[in-house]
Amino acid sequence: MKIETEDLDFSGKRVLITGAASGIGAEMAKTFGEHGASLILADIKKIQKDDCESLSGLVKTIQFDQADTASIAEMATEVGGVDVLLNNAGVVWMGPFEQMSDLDINRLIAVNLTGHITVAQKIGKSMLEQRSGVIINTSSQLAFHGAAERAVYAATKAGVSQFTKSIAAEWASKGVRVAGIAPGRTLTALNKNALDTHSKRTTALQSIPAGRFAQANEMARLALLLSSDLLNYVVGETIIADGGYVLL
Repeated sequence: MKIETEDLDFSGKRVLITGAASGIGAEMAKTFGEHGASLILADIKKIQKDDCESLSGLVKTIQFDQADTASIAEMATEVGGVDVLLNNAGVVWMGPFEQMSDLDINRLIAVNLTGHITVAQKIGKSMLEQRSGVIINTSSQLAFHGAAERAVYAATKAGVSQFTKSIAAEWASKGVRVAGIAPGRTLTALNKNALDTHSKRTTALQSIPAGRFAQANEMARLALLLSSDLLNYVVGETIIADGGYVLL
């Protein structure tokens, strides 16, 4: 069957993107907007109107804190019903595990795991009521492959991928499809800062069979395809897009 343009048309679809102010989330907003979606963008940072001038389909922006369950509940109430949730917000901490403070550990878990789950629950309730919806959870290649100095981050992302499987099994028969993406090292501003020397970039590339880093728009296109009806039989899977990193 030939894939038609309308197969990726999100016109009339309300799409909520968390972590939308920068990185992969910002590219998701651009990509889904280009395909007709009505966008609701949420982030801990206040998204300025000037940052959205080039976006198509913007409905509203919301500032919220994913580490705060009350803030998540308020955000969900303001959003109302959506057709697609791109559950993408997250934080990272890199460094020796023994140097992590209790605050560092608790914040990673609060944002990346507890908050991620809570967003899916609060937004998913309206999807269950309408018996339709798609949730795409952003995990990481490190959910499937350990890495030094990222112990707690990797643990939270592994939790996200297991949550994706379990909630997908629970909600699929109720009309809500849940899947995930696991980006590899992507050239967002955060990763560019972490790869600020030639030696760091060279070392990192040696662990990627494809020999390059990902672009944020590649992850956005993966989320678009996975959210579409073209892949509506993909349930509970987290699609790894890492240039082969987890193979080594």
